[in-house]
Amino acid sequence: MTPDYPKPAGGIRVIYRLVDILNAAGVNAFVLHQKPHFRCNWFENRTRVAGVSNVTVRQGDLLVVSELDVAVLAALPKGVRYAIFNQNAHMTWQRGPSSAWYAATPDLAGVITVSDHNLEMLRYAYPGCRLERIHLGIDADLFYPGGASRSRRIAYMPRRGQDDATQVLEILRARGVLEGWEIAALDGLSHRQVAEELRRSRIFLAFTHQEGFGLPAAEAMACGCYVIGNHGFGGGEFFQTEFCSPVQVGDVLHFAQSVERIIAIENKTDGWCAKKGELASKAIAEGYSQARERDDVLRLFRNFTQANVGASK
Repeated sequence: MTPDYPKPAGGIRVIYRLVDILNAAGVNAFVLHQKPHFRCNWFENRTRVAGVSNVTVRQGDLLVVSELDVAVLAALPKGVRYAIFNQNAHMTWQRGPSSAWYAATPDLAGVITVSDHNLEMLRYAYPGCRLERIHLGIDADLFYPGGASRSRRIAYMPRRGQDDATQVLEILRARGVLEGWEIAALDGLSHRQVAEELRRSRIFLAFTHQEGFGLPAAEAMACGCYVIGNHGFGGGEFFQTEFCSPVQVGDVLHFAQSVERIIAIENKTDGWCAKKGELASKAIAEGYSQARERDDVLRLFRNFTQANVGASK
C-alpha cells in the first residue's frame, strides 16, 4: 500500500522499485494506491499499479504497509499475513501507538527496514519482533559522476530543513564566502533532472533531521559531490569523514564554518572536491548497488513466502 502522493518522495520510489524487483523474479506483486489509475509520474516507471478497490486480499497473500499506514491492518481478517515496510523508524508513532501491529503473531511476516540505525531503534522498541534489513540500491545509470567539468556550484534541496538552510546560506553570504559560487536549490525537478543537476555540482548541502536512510545525500555522493551536512542518523553509516563533512543536526554555526572551510580548500586547490567526490561515489557504488538491493529483497520475500507455506500446512 502506497500513498497517492504526486510529488517527489524517495520512499515511494523505493516501494515502486521493490515491486519491480519482485515482478522481474516472477512474483505477482503490485503497488496499491487509493485512487484507481493513480500512478507516480515524477520518475520514469512501468511498475504494476492497482487501486485498492480493484484488489481483494486473500489468505496466502502478503499485504505490505508502511510505518504510517499500520492502522489499516485493523480491517484485515485474521489469517491474512502482512509485513511492515518501515523506512523511517522515527515516524513509527506519528499516527498513534503502533505496538499491537509489531507484536509477534502468526499474521506478521516481519518488519522490513533500510538502515542499521532503523534496525537498532526498532529492535530496542520491539525486542520480540522479526526485523529484516535491506540495502537500498542507487541507480548507477542515473547517479554517476560523469566526465563533464563542474562549475563552482553548490546544490541543496529546499524542502528539507529550510530554516537551517536559510540560516547557513545567509551567514555565508554575510561573510562573502559564496562570492563566485552558484547556489542551486533543487526543487520541483524530475528524478532524472535531479541527477543531472547533481553531476553539475561540486558540493551538496544536506539539511535533514531524522532520516531513515537519506537517499538525497547518498545520490549526491554517487554523482561525485562533496557532501556537507546532517546524516539524520539513518545516513550515519555512509557519512564517512574520508569523503564528506558530517555536521550535527541543528548546528548551523558549525555547518556554515564547514562550508567555508571546504570552499577555501577548493578555491586554493581546484579539483579537491572532485577527488573526494570520486571516493564517495565508489563507496556508494560498492555498498548500495542495485544488485545487492535485489538480492536482499528476493531473499527476504522468499523467506516470508516459505514461512507462509509452512504456516498453512
